[in-house]
Amino acid sequence: MMTKKRLQSSPILDFFEFKWKYYVNKLLSVIKITSTTDKFLFVSHAGTSDWILGAKARRLSKHFKAGSEVLFSEKFKNLPIAPGYFFLHQKYYAKALRYNPHLKRAKCIVMFTHPEWNKFYSKSHAFYTLKNASSIICLNHNMAHELMELGIPKDRISVFHLASNPEFFQPKDNRKGQTVGFCCYYSNRKNPELIYDLVMKMSDINFILVGQNWENYPKFDQLMRAPNFTYYGDKSYEEYPGLYRLMDVFVSPSYLEGGPVPLLEAMLSNVVPVASNTGFCPDLIKHGVNGFLFDPHTNTTEEVIDFVQKALVLEGDVRKDVVAHSWKEYGRKIYALYRLA
Repeated sequence: MMTKKRLQSSPILDFFEFKWKYYVNKLLSVIKITSTTDKFLFVSHAGTSDWILGAKARRLSKHFKAGSEVLFSEKFKNLPIAPGYFFLHQKYYAKALRYNPHLKRAKCIVMFTHPEWNKFYSKSHAFYTLKNASSIICLNHNMAHELMELGIPKDRISVFHLASNPEFFQPKDNRKGQTVGFCCYYSNRKNPELIYDLVMKMSDINFILVGQNWENYPKFDQLMRAPNFTYYGDKSYEEYPGLYRLMDVFVSPSYLEGGPVPLLEAMLSNVVPVASNTGFCPDLIKHGVNGFLFDPHTNTTEEVIDFVQKALVLEGDVRKDVVAHSWKEYGRKIYALYRLA
């Protein structure tokens, strides 16, 4: 029987690590005038306005069954008092709670995208902030179990596998087995070395990469010189459906994910996924049936290449397995959480 491990932390160390920030701003809030709004707020960082999180916020607001709007903030200071809030990332909520003590008394729904502990956001810090949230949405069951091990009550945690737009991402008519695609921003978490190796070792296959900041990858120039590689950087979200339809196989190579959302978008486009067994990928992909799963820590590049080659000739409709994950349904679930909070 699995034993639940509660988070052990030192109150003194926690105070000097992060708690003092919240106490200072609570004192300052006494002299601060806060505006009010009668709309439910979907809150995200200003830098996400033209990226996936921004699009997600707008779509959720559209399908929320009460008055709502999207609020993009740079530093999450001076948030208005609202009937409720949906924070699109746990760190956004932590920052907002620091500067807006009134959030402790508010209905706050927080999306916990994936655990990424560091000195700025430790497990103790996460527990300290998340225990104030009315509801926490996890993108997969493994993540929910990790939060429960921190001590977050089970009844505050819901597992929703994110969503996309079936009308926006229309399926391609047929797959020609010629093009493999990726969609992610550059970071070590996205496993860039595997992307590089696939491009270099599968010279007879066309590869496209959709994403941002790949100019920072040390081997970017080598990728750009590869005749079978095309980079689509800084494309608007409205262009994504057409880019997915260029693909026959979609590879998600990350070491760690909460989603990823591009997996849903690719499968809605009837593109066969080959994905690492992280996030909700194991929940959506039936290995060998509608895609392929691999372990980014133990599977070799050659084994992943074998999965990609099998995916290139896989037949069948993969869209049908994810079409139920719509923004309309997701908005309904969030509204239900808000009403229950």
